[in-house]
Amino acid sequence: MRRLIERPEAGALAATLALFAFFSVWADQFLTVDSVASTLAVAAELGIVAMAVTLLMIAGEFDLSVGSVLGISSVLVPYSMVEYGLPALPAIGLGLVVATAIGALNGILVVRLRIPSFIVTLGALMFWRGVINVITKGFPVPVPESGVFEPFSHRFESGFQVSALWFAGLIVLLTLLLSRTTFGNWNLASGGNERAARGLGVPVDRVRVLLFMGTAAAAGLVGVMQAGRFGSVDATRGQGLELEAIAAAVIGGTRLTGGYGSVVGAALGCLMVGMIRNGLALGGVASYWYTAIIGLLIVGAVVINKVAGRSSPAVAAAG
Repeated sequence: MRRLIERPEAGALAATLALFAFFSVWADQFLTVDSVASTLAVAAELGIVAMAVTLLMIAGEFDLSVGSVLGISSVLVPYSMVEYGLPALPAIGLGLVVATAIGALNGILVVRLRIPSFIVTLGALMFWRGVINVITKGFPVPVPESGVFEPFSHRFESGFQVSALWFAGLIVLLTLLLSRTTFGNWNLASGGNERAARGLGVPVDRVRVLLFMGTAAAAGLVGVMQAGRFGSVDATRGQGLELEAIAAAVIGGTRLTGGYGSVVGAALGCLMVGMIRNGLALGGVASYWYTAIIGLLIVGAVVINKVAGRSSPAVAAAG
């Protein structure tokens, strides 16, 4: 029982169950199929990015550019199809390659020039958002219909989005990566004690560059999903995602100082975000309360982790 309580995701699990119970009683229609599908749609797309951001935060770094990367990939796919006649599959590949390249550039700048990742990715956030505005000139870009988008944006007859399957698959994959592989151990060591990790031969710089590429690729994937799901995309696509992803990671038990965190915890944090968004809407509560509640959850999660003394990377390695 003690080991269970000390796990990074313990607080997030308790909060998720409490929120589920509350909204089930308070909000009409919360337990309907449409409502659950809506909650999962929000949680899945945020979760795909948040889980990658969690791995990066465990390594002691931040990525504030994921919202802009999502925006550039979601716009680039239909833009290259409309303006240059590129078929859907190469256009999707282009969007994912560009997104991953942005992540690689961020990582290289951080590890080679020793510039704090907060500064590098803040600059990237602003630069790529500006590029999006230049490309779109402030107007929406229509997304041509294509069956190639189906694996990324299919909606089942039940109302559930295929993104929920991506979400579930990545929870399993990234949890195994963190807890059962050498790369996962390198990740934890890089954020837990960088100097000791380097002394033991851990390729800290390579690990961090790969993690930056992972966060950008995840954002690019969600950008492709949104391009296929909506009839058009615009320059605001992905705005605020970076803060929600970090919030979900922190709510899920990830330490801002690195070396400790959980992919499952981040996924639970995203489920909480989805439940809050959907539950407040169903309950007729003004949308601005959403931000206030998320803020309280962040502070509460940090306080709980501090009081519980969850600070050992060895504990994190189990989750």
